[in-house]
Amino acid sequence: MRILSVITNLKEERGGPPEVLRNQIRVINKKEKIIDVLQLERISLFYLLKIFFNFSSKKKIYKFLKKYDVIHFHEIWSLKIILLCSFAKRLSCKFLFVGHGHLDQWSLNQSTFKKKIFINIFLRDIFKAASAQFFSNLEEFNDAKNNFKFNNVFIIPNGIDIKKFLKRGNQILEKKKIIFFGRIHKKKGIEILIEAVKLLPKDFFNNFEFEICGPGEEKYLKFIKEKIKNSNLGDNLRFKNFVKRDEKINYLSKASVFVLPSFEEGDSIALKEALALSTPVIISKQCRLSLVEEYNAGIVIELSAKNLTESLIQLSKKDLAKMGKNARKLIEDKFDNQFCSERVLKIYQDIHCGSKSSSDWII
Repeated sequence: MRILSVITNLKEERGGPPEVLRNQIRVINKKEKIIDVLQLERISLFYLLKIFFNFSSKKKIYKFLKKYDVIHFHEIWSLKIILLCSFAKRLSCKFLFVGHGHLDQWSLNQSTFKKKIFINIFLRDIFKAASAQFFSNLEEFNDAKNNFKFNNVFIIPNGIDIKKFLKRGNQILEKKKIIFFGRIHKKKGIEILIEAVKLLPKDFFNNFEFEICGPGEEKYLKFIKEKIKNSNLGDNLRFKNFVKRDEKINYLSKASVFVLPSFEEGDSIALKEALALSTPVIISKQCRLSLVEEYNAGIVIELSAKNLTESLIQLSKKDLAKMGKNARKLIEDKFDNQFCSERVLKIYQDIHCGSKSSSDWII
């Protein structure tokens, strides 16, 4: 069995989807190479359009796609994806899509007019033809099905390499560091975080400081840096340039608390990495990880600057060390990458064979 995973690129700056795919490949390809990756940025839209009118080019792409038993698309909002799906349909290739937060209501409300056109002209028909649809949790699926009809849905959460993200020892810090780490994007609620920090009493900063770190589009990065600069919080709220993968674990290990006040999340990898490093968290309900409170590994809030401020103030009364241990246990119990990726492999086998032996199928 051979799988083709299609994604824009595997750059760290793109956040979760490339990391999710790398995690799955690390397990599934361990014994034999099952998954190949096609990075869309290496193919021009012009080339894909040319295939419709050029017999030799069409022959090449058809020969390439025929090598694979299942095609797994990690992108949705792309004409390149639509063209590749049309080729797959002509060849009767089996293909599936993964949500990655692309289909939640918040995302659909952005660039509404363009997305409505794209959905009605392309997406609805493509989803009907797909062999399966992949979501990371039930809440993500329930949100998406309000706008789309899906066949053959399965749910498997994103996993974390628990051997790589090991428990850390105690660190002696002058101040406890509260970190936002991830893609710098409006969806992540960074503006709400900055407003919440501005509402905190001055004595809060005797024990805590904040740092925002991550990649993003230059225009929005500049806006956030200016907002931080104008917050009059000095060194209590800093922006740190993006930390590369090799330095990421060391950087996250220095966090006393991880904060993610997102407007919407599919299944945040950065959040789970922080939990795996025994870091308690403050997250919005839209992060879809209520288990955080069930395990006493953090605080889940209704998203607003006021609620976030109140939760931050509560930290001084919390046993952060105990919450950190609970955070690690949550990842060990529920989100071990080895187990999650093996479940994905079983789904691939089901799609290839036309069966539904996996217990992760829901419809």
